[in-house]
Amino acid sequence: MDEHLSLDLTDGYFQKRPWKGGLTQYLSVSHGQFVRILCNKWVIMSEVALFRLSSTARDWLFDSGFEPSAEALARRLRDLGYAAGTIRGYLSCVAHFAHWSSGERLGLESIDEGAVSRFLGHHLPVCRCAPRCRRAREEVRAALVHLLSVLRTNGVSPEKPSRLPSATAVELDVFGTYLTEVRGLRMVTRDTHLQYVRDFLLDRFGFGDVEIGSLEPADIVQFIMGYTAGWKPGSVRTVCNSLRSYLRYKAVVGTHTGALIAAIPCVAQWRLAGLPKALSALEVQTLLSAFDRKTVGGRRDYAIARCYVDLGLRTSEIVRLQLDDFDWREGTVHVRGKGRRTDVLPLPETTGRAIMAYLRKGRCETASRALFLRLRPPLGRAAGSETIRASVQNAAKRCGLCARLTGPHVLRHTLATRLVRSGASIKEISDLLRHRNLDTTTIYAKVDIEALSTVAAPWPGSRT
Repeated sequence: MDEHLSLDLTDGYFQKRPWKGGLTQYLSVSHGQFVRILCNKWVIMSEVALFRLSSTARDWLFDSGFEPSAEALARRLRDLGYAAGTIRGYLSCVAHFAHWSSGERLGLESIDEGAVSRFLGHHLPVCRCAPRCRRAREEVRAALVHLLSVLRTNGVSPEKPSRLPSATAVELDVFGTYLTEVRGLRMVTRDTHLQYVRDFLLDRFGFGDVEIGSLEPADIVQFIMGYTAGWKPGSVRTVCNSLRSYLRYKAVVGTHTGALIAAIPCVAQWRLAGLPKALSALEVQTLLSAFDRKTVGGRRDYAIARCYVDLGLRTSEIVRLQLDDFDWREGTVHVRGKGRRTDVLPLPETTGRAIMAYLRKGRCETASRALFLRLRPPLGRAAGSETIRASVQNAAKRCGLCARLTGPHVLRHTLATRLVRSGASIKEISDLLRHRNLDTTTIYAKVDIEALSTVAAPWPGSRT
């Protein structure tokens, strides 16, 4: 088909978008060969052409052989919801990298983190490739992360090598399977155990074989004391529980670990030793007023805040909320909490109205059934724990409450404190917060100072 294209087309092409070098690079080819080059350049790069790259960037992609990967990258970024300007910038960064790779004689199969690191660290600071090529380090890094993902998805570039020694990786894989299939732990709990056990194995064995039988009790104590130096008691106890779980697993598979388990220290953390932090009614109102509900992000974040304030939900429970969890006729919501437990809670009117406003004018159309979605690419995906927490913490910064609201869990304490002071029983508060043990809720009895003053004995020697 391209053989029938006329010279008028090629002449018009150069009149509309002249090449920097004129026609000298094509003078040695026939008209038919030139037309094939021109057609391939525009047909193969039709997706990239939508984003109006500079002629230099297009030439770099075509001449380096990166054009199929650039096409796949453009489709990926578009499907993930990135703005056209962002895609154009990322494609320009990839074109710059492609030009450098050609000079280094790197094929697509050789592109990995090492090549990206050399480009960012050695080439960018001294780059003189073109006056207007992309050189912003963070933008280039982000673009090349996406490029590597595309190359590996298409099987062009080798998979990212594991940073873990093979023996440690195998040990963690088997232990993770045990935690999931035998212990039945949720992914969050399992990943916490694996994180601390990984650091323990690397500290004790490095790149060698994992030989738990060669350890002494002093090795356990030494690791915990050094690893958790300066940590709060609750965090230290989590590390100890993770190591204890691992050593018990090793005992199940035949390794004698009784002495090692006994060496794990017991962390002193006295129950009911302190008072739960809570916000006043005025501070709660100040926080809720910090959301701009005229924007999509403000409506979503306000609905998240209402879930914290009105229902006392944990962050993980908000993340797990699905559209199907709400019974709008009955005014209830199903909450999936700790230990694979599901509870049905009444849905307060303020919370329901906030969620409905977000659903009507905020939540994008997507196949995901998650209630709260990301507002930045990749769009249409469920918001994670960090996004949920940040929505409240950012509001606290805006209204000057960041010192008081150290984390969203303070809002859960605030709800319990408000209920105690309004006369609710400990059992009612325990049911709302979904505590499995009533003793967990008794700490909130300490916040009702007026009620405690009626039963407090007078101080010895006082006149009252």
